[in-house]
Amino acid sequence: MRDRIQTVLRQLAQSSELEVRWLHTLSLLEFIGARKISRTVADRHPTLEVLGHLADETRHAFTFKQLACEVAGREDVTEFLSVGAASTWFQSLDRELATWAMQLTGETDVHLHYLLTTAVVERRAMVLYPLYKAATRHAVVREELGRVVVEEQAHRRTIEDACAQRLAKVGATLEPALALEARLFETFLGVLEKDVATALEGSRAA
Repeated sequence: MRDRIQTVLRQLAQSSELEVRWLHTLSLLEFIGARKISRTVADRHPTLEVLGHLADETRHAFTFKQLACEVAGREDVTEFLSVGAASTWFQSLDRELATWAMQLTGETDVHLHYLLTTAVVERRAMVLYPLYKAATRHAVVREELGRVVVEEQAHRRTIEDACAQRLAKVGATLEPALALEARLFETFLGVLEKDVATALEGSRAA
């Protein structure tokens, strides 16, 4: 799947219009993540660690939207790329991980659910963002992606360790959650590939 991701990112980076839509979609995904944190483990004044994570995810949403506007050369970017499939990937992942966590523990464990979703989403980000950084032609995008990757790596180590400890107590590992995410992401990737191919064909025909 890594090769497919690399290919489609290189393709969309050929078109500034497509890249603007892609950046805006990344902004939305980061915002969805921040909103889920604020509505669950941060619905009341949370720990310093959770507050830091919430601040970073919110800043990433802002950064990607700002980059979309900068690449577009305007401040009114509203268009997305494969946004329905992107949102479905995140929402379905979050929902199915919540179900899995409940099956493991026999109860609604909001913190374990948070750890699971964060761990698998940030594992995906560590594949996606470096590949996108290599694909983009815009120096400002490369610079910001470098900063985002550093922050996500710090989260991932902390979150995955905590997640592994919680899962070990119920005799489980992170692998089933990662397999679930891969299946859902592949569906999103298929839609993205089709949308990028259609858009590029349309621009060549014009």
